[in-house]
Amino acid sequence: MAWKFRYEKAEQAKRYAQTHQKTTEEAVEKKVPYEKCDNCDRTAYQKAKEKCDNRKIQLEKKYKNMTAGYESILFLLAWYSIAITLFTAILSPVFFSDCISFFSMFAKGILSLFQKFVAGADSFGQLSSGISNSIISGIVYWLIVSIVMGILFIITGLLIIRTGYQVGKIYRKYCWDIISIMVVIMSTAIIIYFGKWIKSIIPINLIMLLLLVHAVYIGIRCYVKNWREKRGYF
Repeated sequence: MAWKFRYEKAEQAKRYAQTHQKTTEEAVEKKVPYEKCDNCDRTAYQKAKEKCDNRKIQLEKKYKNMTAGYESILFLLAWYSIAITLFTAILSPVFFSDCISFFSMFAKGILSLFQKFVAGADSFGQLSSGISNSIISGIVYWLIVSIVMGILFIITGLLIIRTGYQVGKIYRKYCWDIISIMVVIMSTAIIIYFGKWIKSIIPINLIMLLLLVHAVYIGIRCYVKNWREKRGYF
């Protein structure tokens, strides 16, 4: 029975220890990877940093000078190309004739649209014919015509401005670079120099062809840039 008594005493001591234990805090030393020393000599580091900063400033100035020179050369080359292309266009009878035809067609379209506006405003103005007094009827007629013409012009102007803004926004986002300038110059030069041969194959106005080519180019640039953005390329 002695072993049973010792077992019970041990169990009592265990329970007492579990119910009366205390928590004590002891300081533990923690190692840090780096501690700044205020007394160390940082002269070598400062000299190396100043040397690196000076070198960086010099390289930035050199890069800016090279970039400015490169842009100036490209600007002069673009102006030279544009001037030569315009003089060639004036001397090219086929391209010059198509220019006149295109702008004449454009002017006729504007005139036809204006005539439709006038006809529409006149139709609305006829509502004043029901007024027996000729003076009041005339005033009401011109008032209605003025209001309708103003509304039509405002709507047309807003549509043109909005369309131009959207096209300019797309062009600035996707095609505002030197590549687009070179494409415009090269495509114009090709159409001017080979205009007669092109018209013998495709009976189309050369200005319309030039606009169509550039529209296709803008579409390709938009597709390529969107494709690159979706796949994380920059």
